[in-house]
Amino acid sequence: MDVLMKRKKRNPFDSPGIGFLVGFLVPVLIFFTVYWFDETGVSFENYVKNLWHLQALVKLGSLCVFANLLVFMGFIRLKYEQSARGMLGATILYALAVLISKAF
Repeated sequence: MDVLMKRKKRNPFDSPGIGFLVGFLVPVLIFFTVYWFDETGVSFENYVKNLWHLQALVKLGSLCVFANLLVFMGFIRLKYEQSARGMLGATILYALAVLISKAF
């Protein structure tokens, strides 16, 4: 009976899906914010192309993913362990993407 009561009291924001979504969107939002503050006269497509040619796209992407650490620690502090797991999953996918892009 105690187990059922604990499940009902669980926060709806404490789910791996929410954590994964947040973990995926935070770096994307940070990347767009950097673009918005950095280059006002360059189209987004040219901005990404320039970063790619300078070999800075992966580095900037890695820095954007670094912000996931702050959100992850927030989930842990709030005791949203399931959301933290989803956040970790999204971060691992970003890390795999960085490894693959560095290989090619």
